[in-house]
Amino acid sequence: MAFEKEIDGSDEYRVRTYESGDREGILSLFETEWGERPSTDWFDWKYVDDPYLSHAPITLAEHDGEIVAVQGYVPCRVRWRDHVVLALKPVDAVVHPDHRRQGLYSRITEHAIRHYREREPAFFFNYPNVASLGAQQKLGWSEVDVVSMYYRVQRPSDFLPNDRTPDAVEQAADAVARTALDLRRRLSSTGTGTTFEIERYTTPPSDTLESIYESGVPEAFHVKRSAQYYRWILDPPSIDDTVYVARRDGQPVAGLVTRSESGGEVNVFDTVPMATAHDAFADLLAAVIADNEDAEVVSVTDQILPSELLSRFGFVSYETPLLSRFCRPTYMAVRPLWRDTDAVPLSRPEVADPENWCLSFLEVKD
Repeated sequence: MAFEKEIDGSDEYRVRTYESGDREGILSLFETEWGERPSTDWFDWKYVDDPYLSHAPITLAEHDGEIVAVQGYVPCRVRWRDHVVLALKPVDAVVHPDHRRQGLYSRITEHAIRHYREREPAFFFNYPNVASLGAQQKLGWSEVDVVSMYYRVQRPSDFLPNDRTPDAVEQAADAVARTALDLRRRLSSTGTGTTFEIERYTTPPSDTLESIYESGVPEAFHVKRSAQYYRWILDPPSIDDTVYVARRDGQPVAGLVTRSESGGEVNVFDTVPMATAHDAFADLLAAVIADNEDAEVVSVTDQILPSELLSRFGFVSYETPLLSRFCRPTYMAVRPLWRDTDAVPLSRPEVADPENWCLSFLEVKD
């Protein structure tokens, strides 16, 4: 594939798409920004091994042969009603500290818009911070909504200011939280008439997950769950994913995926079926809580499990007064790539309407 390049004679930056040989320069830039160097396995998993594209979806800027700005685009199939389109999620945007305020973020993003407008992807969707959201809106993005989160805080001492909180207070806060959450867990499991077998997998049963997903597909925009997609997205290096499957009479009826990363947080990453508040979700969530008692916090979006169920298990909204002091809102934004004259099954108002989306961490996380 021939990749176009942008060379502006008025400056010393060269803006282009990814080429063979760029990986080490990109990893060095990530190391400068993040303080640690990602592995080549992580890079290949995220940008080379996806099942949808034949190239690494990255735009970047060079200065004197050094990569000084980069942004990647994670591909997925998005399903809405009877339509399935390819979409890209911009991620990992980094500009070298010595080259900021040169408009490089806008330039590599504009380059991606031009590049992919002539190709299959229908739109970008992503989750920028406040500063990036403003920049993206100038480039044609529309804000969709703030993604609502629920948290089960299991070690509240981690949210207290270390320099002003006595150890005894921290220990007491954790003890009170453990007692209250354990009581909620016991009450949640009382009288449920459990009839589900819960199985745990560290290697995702991709075909099973796809089958459960297809048993209840939502009408809203969401990432299409296929066995092929699950095999890729649930196999990241250095990240622990656990799949929980509920069976009744030997048949899989519901599934839940957790993702654990450094820092003590466990995400309820995905649940299926998406269009049904299945009775098995209570048993699945109970298994997750039992397996992650040592986690600092367990988090989930507000759209994939019933709010009543989350409340029973001690989850509270990020908007509660205490949590709102520590949790930054997660914005969602979209940017159509079709032209006004293109015949497409979607419109900007439809793809930018928050009521038209069903979001789990599978959609939200990089």
